[in-house]
Amino acid sequence: MTQALKIISNTWKTAVLLSVLLSLVILNSENANAKDGKELHFASEEVRKTVSWVKKNKDNRKLPYAIIDKKNAHIFVFDAKSKIVDHGPVLLGIAKSDRIDPKTLNARLSSIGKNDRVTPSGRYVSVFGPDHRGKDVLWVDTKYAVGLHPVANVPGQRRKTRLNSTTSADNRITWGCINVSKPLFTNVLTPLFKPKAGIVYILPEAAPIEQLLANKDKD
Repeated sequence: MTQALKIISNTWKTAVLLSVLLSLVILNSENANAKDGKELHFASEEVRKTVSWVKKNKDNRKLPYAIIDKKNAHIFVFDAKSKIVDHGPVLLGIAKSDRIDPKTLNARLSSIGKNDRVTPSGRYVSVFGPDHRGKDVLWVDTKYAVGLHPVANVPGQRRKTRLNSTTSADNRITWGCINVSKPLFTNVLTPLFKPKAGIVYILPEAAPIEQLLANKDKD
């Protein structure tokens, strides 16, 4: 009889422990979902639509990814499981266009006019690599040498001030490359993208989002 009571007691304790563990798992899941919702609550409809599309189609191919909303000059970074990791402002090309003119391919930066300083839209398999000074850059569009890197200090352009301002109206200043804060680049993008690769989705501003999602590049 005593042995039976011990078995019942142990079984009850195990059941209670499992119940507590299950509650913690559910709570953590709810907290994670709540964080995702909080981080994306101010994201544009196009960003949220892109996230849903990536999840549904598993388009990131188990790689981390980032979505750049050019209209609002903002980047959202996700891990391989589509959980948002961080987000922040970006600096972009001056011209509001989605395609780079091929004539600028081999042109010097100083010869590229403001109307041709474009951050192109599209889906890009992006990898880390050195720039001409040996510094790490996340290369997005390798054909046109469009990279993502920490905000550059260009005399007279006040890039850090523009990046930290409360408006996105002054975030169009680069020749086409994407500038982010140093902490976002070093602490978020580097550990996520550098070990292997990642996908960068740059949302169009002159065409509907459906065009990007329907005509994504094949890698």
